[in-house]
Amino acid sequence: MTRIKNLLYSAVTALILVHPTFLTKVVAAESKNSENASVSVTDIDVRTEAKPSDSSGGTDPSYRLSVGDTISITVYNEPDLAAVKTIARTGEVRLPLIGEVAIIGKSVREAERALEALYRERQFLKEPVVNLVVSAYFPREVSVLGAVRAPGTVLFPRDVTTLDVVEVITRVGGFIPISRSDAVTITRRDAEGKETVITVDLEKSISGRRSAGRDRADIVIFPGDRIWVPERLF
Repeated sequence: MTRIKNLLYSAVTALILVHPTFLTKVVAAESKNSENASVSVTDIDVRTEAKPSDSSGGTDPSYRLSVGDTISITVYNEPDLAAVKTIARTGEVRLPLIGEVAIIGKSVREAERALEALYRERQFLKEPVVNLVVSAYFPREVSVLGAVRAPGTVLFPRDVTTLDVVEVITRVGGFIPISRSDAVTITRRDAEGKETVITVDLEKSISGRRSAGRDRADIVIFPGDRIWVPERLF
């Protein structure tokens, strides 16, 4: 055994004398291997499971949900509870386990907290973390065409979900002398895409509100409605 060790020692010594850089390369290789091992350990240490963040993606948490908005709801670590829903005219959405939930008028953050509370109170989940994102905003405008001074669209203020028809007509400049204000039509599309048309006598409604000292006709206009004011036929 001693003879073998001596022979190996002599061979290594001779190699170093012939190639002086041999020892440097060996040391460098060992150092590189150590660095790689350290990086691998570090990589493993930082690869922890992603935690849910207290955010609503790209949706403003203060945005107030409106009829017709399409929302995406996820519950952390509960993929079966994920849902994409359009808010119905009633202001409700139907969700797994908890059923119909009214969220109209709530901010995104308020809706998230309300859903979390329902999952807890009904004992479906102990510590639910709900994330709500508005994936499509329902058109928040109403079009007014026909015999008015400035036909066009009226935008809804951000936190307003309905407008009175008198306010809408006022915003487009009001009626003109040939307007037939007693036969104004309002076309409305529901969440399922079905359209309904109603005819209202705004002349009578406006006269009535003036007599009563009110500034509203109490005819509600929703985002997406279309108003048509016909002309009088002489």
